[in-house]
Amino acid sequence: METTKKLIQEENVDKDDVNSLKGALFSSIVFVGGGIVGFILLLFITYMVRV
Repeated sequence: METTKKLIQEENVDKDDVNSLKGALFSSIVFVGGGIVGFILLLFITYMVRV
C-alpha cells in the first residue's frame, strides 16, 4: 500500500512539473518575444517619423 501511495504522489508531482514548465514557456514567449517585437516596432516607427 505504501508503494502505491508513493507512486501516485510521484505521478502528481510529474504532472505539476509539466504544467509549471508549460506556464513558464508560455510566459517567456509572450513577455520576451513581445518585448522584442515591441522594440522593433518602436525603432521602425521612429525611423518612419524621421523620414
